[in-house]
Amino acid sequence: MLNIDLSKSRLAPTTPKRGEVIEWRTNDAPSAVQVEAGSPPVEAGSLDPARPEVSSDAEQRWFALAVVPWLTPQARVVEIGPGDGEWTVRIAPLVRELVVVDAAEAALEQTHRRLQAGEIRNASFVLGNGRDLQALASDRFDLVLGNGVFTRLSLEESLVYLAEISRVLSDDGLAVLQHTANDVRGTSRDGLDRMYGRFGLRIESVWADTWTMVVTARRPSDSIVPRLEQALRLAAAADDERALDDAMRAVTALGRELNDRLAPLATALLATAPGGDRSEAIQKIRRLVRG
Repeated sequence: MLNIDLSKSRLAPTTPKRGEVIEWRTNDAPSAVQVEAGSPPVEAGSLDPARPEVSSDAEQRWFALAVVPWLTPQARVVEIGPGDGEWTVRIAPLVRELVVVDAAEAALEQTHRRLQAGEIRNASFVLGNGRDLQALASDRFDLVLGNGVFTRLSLEESLVYLAEISRVLSDDGLAVLQHTANDVRGTSRDGLDRMYGRFGLRIESVWADTWTMVVTARRPSDSIVPRLEQALRLAAAADDERALDDAMRAVTALGRELNDRLAPLATALLATAPGGDRSEAIQKIRRLVRG
C-alpha cells in the first residue's frame, strides 16, 4: 500500500497567501488515503483515473456533452471551484495541464488528496481570493471550466470572473460555465451575449435544464475586443504614471492593429454585390470590433 500524509505534506510556507500557487509533496507517514501498490500512474492524456461515482445523471450529461469534447491531450485547462474534486479526477488525466483554483483551502486539499490517490501528476493548485485569477498567466489556457462556483454567484458577481476568464484564455480558447437557471431565465439571449461580449467572449451554445444553464463561450481570434478590454482594465487599475503609460501603449498598439486588420476587410466589402457575400463581409468587420 502507498501511504500519503497530507497533514505534513505542504511545502513552506505553512499558510499560503491568496493568489499563491500551493505545492504539496508526498511523505511516508501513515494516512487514511491509500491506493494499492502496483497501480499504474495516470499520465496526462490517458483515460483511467481512480475515480468516484458522479452524483447525478444530469451532471454526467453536462460533463459528457459540454466538457469532454474539449478535453484533449494538449489542452491547458483551468477548473474554478473543484468542490471535492469529483470532476478534477476525470479532467486531469485527459489533458496536458490542469490548474485548480478555489478560495477554500479545504476544497483544494480534498481535491489534491483525490488526485494523489489516482497518482495523477499534472495538476497544480491556486488559493484564490474569490474575485479574480491573478496568479494565472494571460493568454495561456485552452479551456476554463466553472461548475458549482458559478451556481452560487449572481450574474453581476460573475462579471468579474468573466473579465479574468477572457484574460487567461488563449485565442480561440473556450469557457464552459454553469449558472443557476433562476438567475438567467429572465435574461434574454441578447442579454447573455452582451454580458459575455463585454469581455470579448462569444457565446457558442446555451443549454438549460430545470436547475442550471450551461454557457459555452469562445474568446475569438478574429476580434481585438478581448485584448482591448485587458488593456483598458490595466489602465483603470494603474496606480502610477508608468503603469498607465504601459496600458496606453497597449491600447495604441491595438489601434494600429485594428487599422491593419480593418483595411483588407473594408476592401473586400467594397468588392461585394448586395446579398450573402456582402452580409458576410459586414459580419467579419462586426466581429473584429465587437467580439
